Amino acid sequence: MVINDFIPPIFNKIVKKVNTKLYNSPLHPFDSVPSSIRPKWYLDVGANVGDVTIKALKSYPTCQAICFEPVAQTFNTLKQNLINFEGRYTLFNMGLSHSNEDSEINITSFHGANSILPQSKLHKNITGVTEIAKEKIHLVRLDDISKDFPSQNIDLMKIDVEGFELNVLQGGFNFISNNVDVIMLELAPYRSDDLTNNFVNNIFEFMKAAGFTLINVYDVAPISGHPNLLLGQMDCVFRRNSNLI
Repeated sequence: MVINDFIPPIFNKIVKKVNTKLYNSPLHPFDSVPSSIRPKWYLDVGANVGDVTIKALKSYPTCQAICFEPVAQTFNTLKQNLINFEGRYTLFNMGLSHSNEDSEINITSFHGANSILPQSKLHKNITGVTEIAKEKIHLVRLDDISKDFPSQNIDLMKIDVEGFELNVLQGGFNFISNNVDVIMLELAPYRSDDLTNNFVNNIFEFMKAAGFTLINVYDVAPISGHPNLLLGQMDCVFRRNSNLI
């Protein structure tokens, strides 16, 4: 038994509400974003069941979300989970890539690890995630589908697509270069068995070419049991250079 056992639940709710009002603290992972940013539009690529989207909508009460999730079952769960935010989101049951095409996604033993790219042996060994099925999905380029967005100005973009991030970026170079302020991006070297070709360097080169600079790193996940690789994954925050001045 601990002291929290004697504190009524309503008290914790009141304290949380007061703290949020007084300090305007965004929920993780949005506490990694500069506090001066108050997004009106949030773009979530790889929204999954909506956990991060919900945190965005709660962290920024006037914000609206645009979400991409290609897996049918996960997309249906996403819609259900966002029901309390009706009128604040636009959903696309498709994925983003460097080309417009029909493709397949690997359904895994953990829905958060569903991926277009096959699981690397290294990733399987470290996480224990396995592929259990495949599902046909539709992929589009961000540069093309963005014409259907309710807004062309994206204040905050999150990309978490299990190793497919570079493909998403390549299909949206023009839109990202001209319309996005902040990008939160997962980078995972252990997604590739070839450590010399894991796309992390390519992503940094892309961000530089698109006019972005790294401003923060969070959720750094080290790995053990590998003789040469120490980093499993990390989440990076990039911001448009013109807004850093």
